[in-house]
Amino acid sequence: MKRRTLILLLGGASSGAMSVGTGAFSSMEAERGVEVNVVNDERAFVGYRSSDRTLPDDANDDDGTVDLVTVMNQFAQKIKIIDATIDDGSEYFGEPNVPEGAFEAGEARTVTADPKLSAEDEVDVAVTVSVEGKGVSAKVFGDSDTRRFQVTQDDGTTSLVRFNGRGTINVGNRSQNGDTVEIDVYRIPNGNSAEDPSVVEESPEVEAGKNEEFDGWVVAVGVDGEIYRHPSWDADACDFSSSKGGDGVIVDDPPSC
Repeated sequence: MKRRTLILLLGGASSGAMSVGTGAFSSMEAERGVEVNVVNDERAFVGYRSSDRTLPDDANDDDGTVDLVTVMNQFAQKIKIIDATIDDGSEYFGEPNVPEGAFEAGEARTVTADPKLSAEDEVDVAVTVSVEGKGVSAKVFGDSDTRRFQVTQDDGTTSLVRFNGRGTINVGNRSQNGDTVEIDVYRIPNGNSAEDPSVVEESPEVEAGKNEEFDGWVVAVGVDGEIYRHPSWDADACDFSSSKGGDGVIVDDPPSC
């Protein structure tokens, strides 16, 4: 069985730190010591779940982040995630987003991050998570084969432009990471959906594969002579039918209403 290193700190005047090599903690004794058994994540005090995924389909529509690791609380008390670090593949993601607040026994929380992948990137990822509760803390390292998963960027055949919500875009699924792309941005001010979309910025440069946020609501983006319209834009109503994003839809003419 694959092994990973865990650290468990127990509260109390006589408690201390113990570092062990094992699969997971299955039982413990407060203050005087720790009993350790090798068990799978279903029986561990801290569960760690992730799986291979392909972007952009597995990105979260509202903000463009991708789920990395889901942590299950299998203690008998509340815990919270206090830290998460990407051990492998960190250059392909922004800083992990750690959920705030404590969660009950039997509940789960998910760590997300902003992806920075380019076309056909295939990245091995491992994430270490640290949790703590009343009198106890634990760290599950993601740097073993059993804690690795793979994130793949789609080759961009679906759309060159991804809309994350109404104000953030991601351009360049077919470009190399770090390249710059010149675009035209069609947008309206926030809350003024009755206004006709217009080009407010011509040929600004954005970094390929990186989320870029603009003031107002972005209705469409022009790239290399083609116009990619927000999938939720309703020209008849001159408004968005949904706050969610998605792949840009190629249209013949600039948006208007």
